[in-house]
Amino acid sequence: MLDPGHGGHDPGAIAPDGYYEKTITLTTALELRHALQATGHYRIAMTRTTDRFIPLEGRVNMALKHKADLFLSMHCDHLPEQDLRGASIFTLSDKASDKLAAAVAQDENSADGPNAPISGVSPQVANILASLTTRATKISSATFSQDIATAFSGGIPLLPDPQRSANFAVLRDPSTPSVLLEMGCLSNEEDEQRLRNTHQRHQLVARLSDAIDSYFKDTANGRMAG
Repeated sequence: MLDPGHGGHDPGAIAPDGYYEKTITLTTALELRHALQATGHYRIAMTRTTDRFIPLEGRVNMALKHKADLFLSMHCDHLPEQDLRGASIFTLSDKASDKLAAAVAQDENSADGPNAPISGVSPQVANILASLTTRATKISSATFSQDIATAFSGGIPLLPDPQRSANFAVLRDPSTPSVLLEMGCLSNEEDEQRLRNTHQRHQLVARLSDAIDSYFKDTANGRMAG
């Protein structure tokens, strides 16, 4: 399940020149779907294929409905420090790994509006909010996070300590390994140009496809994160 962040009335992060995160996430997700379909190995569903708004709960429930084996939520950062650039990879935890992760989660969880409850998800999810996720799902999510970091290394810029965790509403399906990827920082001019450049976006998509291949190989061979 590919989840292009934001959409419709929710533009997500906005670059200084006015370019919208929702446009980048949808364009990149559609390209990734095409790349994955070309392998002949995957069935791919998407939470949106057009510029429309979907609540966070709806995104989670789509993964449940499709019985997804993997959920990738695709976003772009907007950070206070304009010199910070690079991708970062987030998994679910009840406590944020650091202040940056907490700030990113707070921003992404507000997509439904400042007063929208972020715990109003499916009954299956609500039943285990005390622990947030099963151990197996957490291990699988950590494995996918590592696979993305490895695939990006040396080719796609990464933030310092790129693997982080926080309480993201969109990652709360206990049955589906889930990762939220911030593909770069729209607050940084170099990152924005990289994300908007067709050739460089194709490189990102190719490395994400490699990471997904690696994840399912890891799953098949029992090589999971500890």
